[in-house]
Amino acid sequence: MEILSDDEFPALFRAADHRAVTGQRRLLATTGLRLTCLVLAATFGAFSLDIAKVDAAAVVAATALASALVIEVYLLTAMPDRQWAEARAAAESAKSLTWRYVAGGDPFARRSHDEHSADTLLLKELTTIARDLHNFAPIPLSDDDAQVTDGMRRMRGQPLDERRRQYIAGRIDDQRSWYRAKASANERRASQWSVTMAGLEALGLVTAVLNGAQVLNLDLPGIVGALGAAGIAWMQTRQHRQLAGSYSVAALELGDVVSRASWPATEEEWARFVDETENVISREHSLWRTSHN
Repeated sequence: MEILSDDEFPALFRAADHRAVTGQRRLLATTGLRLTCLVLAATFGAFSLDIAKVDAAAVVAATALASALVIEVYLLTAMPDRQWAEARAAAESAKSLTWRYVAGGDPFARRSHDEHSADTLLLKELTTIARDLHNFAPIPLSDDDAQVTDGMRRMRGQPLDERRRQYIAGRIDDQRSWYRAKASANERRASQWSVTMAGLEALGLVTAVLNGAQVLNLDLPGIVGALGAAGIAWMQTRQHRQLAGSYSVAALELGDVVSRASWPATEEEWARFVDETENVISREHSLWRTSHN
């Protein structure tokens, strides 16, 4: 059975998806580097290392703090987090519109529109998304980029039963599997980070006791505290626990949806079903976007 591939989606989706992936990588890389610099500053600030009458440890700490400041200025000005969120929202909106169009769902029901008016409506909606995105995270599109591809028209032209099979496999089952996999992965990472943070807190307690007993003459509690603060900041950036919960709920909702996929018997009923399904998926995306703004 032929399934619509990413290459057959509108150029807007592909460009926004690429921009979202790039923005996420930049955010995670710069955030991780910034937190590393702050931990290094706390570590080298805890002791002295005199080399040629210069405290090398203080120099390293100052350099790390300066680097963290530069990265912070970049995060505040370039706002890769906002670019990631806006581009991802645009990509998912374009993807949802595409599936509505190719499956014959509202507002592109097969018997409510001729093909010209359906194409016109889709292009209008995609243009609105592109315009809103361009205000913050412009994406390049060439004259050769197609917004309505041959693959999209080919699937839309299939009989209802064939569109139903392709929509269930390519959209519902694929999205449900993605949600389930991501929910499990985020739950596992959240548990790992919880164990790690508990270990850091225990280590901090031990080092504080040793310092109090004057067994150690080094600010290890401060270093451990910096590591703990960095860990908390990283967990807030990744939001593993929140994502695990929202993805699990979305997967359960799609499980209920797929059990009713065979019920619609007419184009009108099918159009409403596709609209309901896309609203379920879009609701999770809206929650994700809110949490990242």
